[in-house]
Amino acid sequence: MHHRAEAEGIASQVRALASSMGGVTLPALFVSTPLEPDMSLALRLFPRALLPVLFDEAGDALGEPRWGLWEAGSALATPGPPPAQPAGEALGSQALAGADLILIPALAASEDGTRLGQGGGWYDRTLPHRAPSTPIVAVVFDDEVLAGGQIPREPHDVPIDAIITPTRTLHVPVRHA
Repeated sequence: MHHRAEAEGIASQVRALASSMGGVTLPALFVSTPLEPDMSLALRLFPRALLPVLFDEAGDALGEPRWGLWEAGSALATPGPPPAQPAGEALGSQALAGADLILIPALAASEDGTRLGQGGGWYDRTLPHRAPSTPIVAVVFDDEVLAGGQIPREPHDVPIDAIITPTRTLHVPVRHA
């Protein structure tokens, strides 16, 4: 898929989802690496957003998940390897409690609500701080959506509520404990 079309597709799905929720005031989003679906246009849908902060100003990796508040028109910094992150104060995981929509990257996601992360556990550590009603949505390419049961679920894995790809939004059936 052409890069621009991919970014437009993701933004279109995110816009529709936010609209279906009655509007989103503070999403938690992410800045894509070249291997992830292009989130650049989705970020522009919102006046502000929480974005992951992975490095301190010296470029050293932070030990714990941190979030930065990005506001429209403000630049992103790249103190370490990509992805870029908001400049300014890094907030702890508790900042995620204020988010009303959470979009996260994944290597793959399955229709039963399991995501395959990148192995570092960054999201597994920060997602428990969210408000319980806030939906978690994995953003992947179409060929990274797998049938239920294909991704093993670990006890610490936080299930996702939906999957967005450049062409569709797939809602995970409600799970009953």
